[in-house]
Amino acid sequence: MTNVRKSGTGTGFRRARPTNRTGRGLVTLAIGVLLVLAPPADAKELLRDESSGLEYLEILTGGAAVEDALPVVVAIHGLGDRPESFRLLLDDLPAKARVIVPRAPMPHGDDGYAWFGFHADDDAEGAKQLEEGIRAAADRLAKLLASLHKRHAGPARAVVCGFSQGGMLSFALAAVHPELLAAAIPVSGYLPASLWPAERPRIRPLPKVLALHGDNDRLISVQSARWTVEALRSNGYDTSLRSWPGVGHAMVPEVRATLVTMVVSAVEQLSPPGSVIEGPPMPGRLYLQPRMPNAPALAAPMQPGGENAPPAPVDDPMLDNFPPPAPPELAEPSPLEEPSAPAR
Repeated sequence: MTNVRKSGTGTGFRRARPTNRTGRGLVTLAIGVLLVLAPPADAKELLRDESSGLEYLEILTGGAAVEDALPVVVAIHGLGDRPESFRLLLDDLPAKARVIVPRAPMPHGDDGYAWFGFHADDDAEGAKQLEEGIRAAADRLAKLLASLHKRHAGPARAVVCGFSQGGMLSFALAAVHPELLAAAIPVSGYLPASLWPAERPRIRPLPKVLALHGDNDRLISVQSARWTVEALRSNGYDTSLRSWPGVGHAMVPEVRATLVTMVVSAVEQLSPPGSVIEGPPMPGRLYLQPRMPNAPALAAPMQPGGENAPPAPVDDPMLDNFPPPAPPELAEPSPLEEPSAPAR
């Protein structure tokens, strides 16, 4: 392995120009995070995996020892972020695990990184580049997962989670590389329809997919996540979607606490008895929110009955009307309100 030392923390955020194209539109979103209420992470050596070319932080949680046969938890940061800051999400995980926080390969902003590019339009070429970018990033992460399994003793399947671009890649790994995962927990993500499984995978068991989303997310709509969850469910996945009223494209303490609880539950399923520490997670330590003052809106399709019709239920049961309708259409941009203080 080659060690690469980075110092400091930072996040970047870049704006994608809006478009009013409609139909089965696809858009790559420039999504980053600002760390609030969290101390800067100390600089730490990044390890390098030669098979994938990815660099990553490795954190042992719950009092685990390096020689323990541990479940692997991969936490995938969003655009403009970096492992040294995103590690705060899970570095106090109350369970014995090997937490891997990979660094995206593309520099973005002053000191951030991106997993794939974004485009200012959603024409056929832009949609193709988006699909190729997500698939290429997911393939590199799959190589990293396979390499970690060879290098360390422990369960053959990993738990993955991620925010924003990381949420999109959590969905993508579940859809494209289900054999590597026990569970995927995407936060504020979705998957373009071109990457939905075309048929039911033969892998058994399929990973659980537990999506988390703010229902006021105006960068990636909750409806976009809903279509993704329903598409996976129709192909045999055990899926669920939980949303929070009034929460936008952010990981407020309540969302983070739910994420930690889900990760701990997934780790517990892969671990011998006694590997989970007593006591609740610390939900107030980290608050992630968008930095962009104005952003394009990815709107949900119009509900039957017009603009005033009630929205569809968030936690939908298995639907009978598959295949689902087209993914959400692109709407005219609307301003993103300044984020309020996190709910307590």
